[in-house]
Amino acid sequence: MKKLSLTLLVAIMMTSSMVFAGSIDYLTNQSAKFITTFTRNASTDASADIANYNPAGTVFLKEGLYLDLSNQFLFKPYKQDYTLTTMNYPPSIVQSTRGTSVEQSEPTLLLPNLYAVYNFGEMGPGKLAAYCHLGISAGGGTLKWDDGTIGTQLLLSTVVGSSPASQSFEVYSVYYTAHVGAAYEVLKDMVSVSLGGKIIMPDRYLKLEGVNAAGNRNINGKFEYKATGYTGVIGVDVKPISDLTIGLRYELETKLKFKYEEAELAGDSLSVTIARGILSNIHIKDGEKFNYNLPAMFAFGAEYKVMPELTVMAACNIYFLSQADLGVSYKADLTFKQDTNKYFGTGWEASVGATYQVMPELKVGAGFMYNKIGVKDDYFSTTTTMLNCSANPPLDSYTIGLGGTYTVMEGFDITLAGSWTHYLPKSYDLGAVATDGSTFVMYAEGEYKKDVYNIALGVGYKAF
Repeated sequence: MKKLSLTLLVAIMMTSSMVFAGSIDYLTNQSAKFITTFTRNASTDASADIANYNPAGTVFLKEGLYLDLSNQFLFKPYKQDYTLTTMNYPPSIVQSTRGTSVEQSEPTLLLPNLYAVYNFGEMGPGKLAAYCHLGISAGGGTLKWDDGTIGTQLLLSTVVGSSPASQSFEVYSVYYTAHVGAAYEVLKDMVSVSLGGKIIMPDRYLKLEGVNAAGNRNINGKFEYKATGYTGVIGVDVKPISDLTIGLRYELETKLKFKYEEAELAGDSLSVTIARGILSNIHIKDGEKFNYNLPAMFAFGAEYKVMPELTVMAACNIYFLSQADLGVSYKADLTFKQDTNKYFGTGWEASVGATYQVMPELKVGAGFMYNKIGVKDDYFSTTTTMLNCSANPPLDSYTIGLGGTYTVMEGFDITLAGSWTHYLPKSYDLGAVATDGSTFVMYAEGEYKKDVYNIALGVGYKAF
């Protein structure tokens, strides 16, 4: 079992928590108005949240102040089925086969974002706007697997000496973000550009507990990871013809060097000794640093006003995962490291949406998005990534959203929107994932399933 434990414990450094939309940790869902259509990369609809989606478009707003505050309530029923088969070593006679299904349903009740835009109007030969965004741009909350996962099942079998009688696994990930920038009109009523900067401060931890059937071996650990990163955002807004807007945005890779902190590692002396020995062998200790960057991404979209009441739109985001520094992981025998990027390609998501002005006070909308996460099949079928994968499987998905914005009084509106994200189930077969070298060999296979239901509430303010 030592072979298994080495690869799984190093994966502790990489465990992440992705809610939905985006790629790996990145969140696309950063406002209530976005949930209405899932397509805002070219929007210029007098809302401050375009500071994130179409920052260059802020110069085409009317002169004045714009504010937008929203929160999202996420409900996340996740499930994974797995079957463990134990055979004699060398493999010959099946000793036992056991099927298990585990679930998590921890909600995220706080996912806020605040935007502010000020359009100064004419400043020199063109218009000028400034914008600010405070919120959460990646991660997105907590996942609690009260009965563990396939990854913790195999890991804890090593640490506590046998299959755990009880276990739990909790991961948390929130990337606090501040984004400021400015936009300027370079060709009257046709072209504008923007330049902004972000500071991103991830706060992440994982907690793992387990005890064996005899009750004489147990482990209780909490590991924390924090970092600070900076990146730039460039935007372009083009209006080639009347009623058509094209928005472009490029965000550079965010370099994040996480610092490992062992907040807690307790249990019986033998289990703690085993855990500390493995962690020491792979150079994980208090103060150890490792890279795990957010990838560069390119976003573009188009919006067309078909008639005064009806607007249609389309968008696409591309995530350059394979080019980002996602760190390294050790091979099981520790003879060399391998580049974690081998498990990733290019992620992308495409969406279409529409809004309709039902009455002067009410605008409704709907949208559809498909997400190709950019993770290769090998990611699901190797012990090197098993703990991370089982904590929050990175699955392709599709999302349906709808909502409405109601103007309560001049300059003040309320948005209520909802969505359903269905992740495409993924089967995996890990083959021989554990052996003690003389007694038995263990095989694992199963399926990952996820859904996310979102209710978003926002308020907007305009002062012309």
